[in-house]
Amino acid sequence: AAAFCPAEFTVGELRRVYEAVWGVALDPRNFHRKVTGTPDFLIPVGDTTARQGGRPAQLFRLGDVTLLNPPMLRPA
Repeated sequence: AAAFCPAEFTVGELRRVYEAVWGVALDPRNFHRKVTGTPDFLIPVGDTTARQGGRPAQLFRLGDVTLLNPPMLRPA
């Protein structure tokens, strides 16, 4: 999913890619915990953005780990 995001992206932008592909809404808190809890999956770049409106969100880039462990399963 990160391949469809810019080089630096927010967790919310990554979540929206999953939601668009799967066609279901994901819980933002659980998604954030899942993708930031896997070591080296997302690397903070040390900057924020407000490009989606609202309060500034932390920017990340994709790390060396390409698979979440445990994997993210599509909701039924």
